Amino acid sequence: MRGHGHGHNGPSGLGGDTPVVSDAWARATPPGVDVGAAYMVITGGKQADRLVGASSPRAAMAHLHVVDEQDGVSKMRAVDAVVIPAGQRVTLAPRSTHVMLMGLDGPLVAGQAFVVKLRFAESGEQSVTVTVRPATATDEHAGHTH
Repeated sequence: MRGHGHGHNGPSGLGGDTPVVSDAWARATPPGVDVGAAYMVITGGKQADRLVGASSPRAAMAHLHVVDEQDGVSKMRAVDAVVIPAGQRVTLAPRSTHVMLMGLDGPLVAGQAFVVKLRFAESGEQSVTVTVRPATATDEHAGHTH
């Protein structure tokens, strides 16, 4: 029995060691706009981890951004890492933490899917399939009934 000491070697360790990403989506972008954003839910594994970077074949650059509310004004700033506490859910959502995609190779069209590769400080990289939703999609329940 070799190599079975630490429990987090090898990419097949889906036993809860690594953060689990679900519900990844992006908002469709209008033509001529080369900036988009990806949102998702990340559930921490057995140990705390940090999301330290992202990349996508669809974008020249991807940055982690957080939105700070200061005096009622939302300010967006880039961060080096997003902490994913062990066993906790971290939601990347509009007007909150998100992955900013810059230099898109074309509009994100609703119904498409593309891959974003997330880089975690402890558990390494994992690729996530992001589904593009219509631009009108929001997670807000602002009482708009159609």
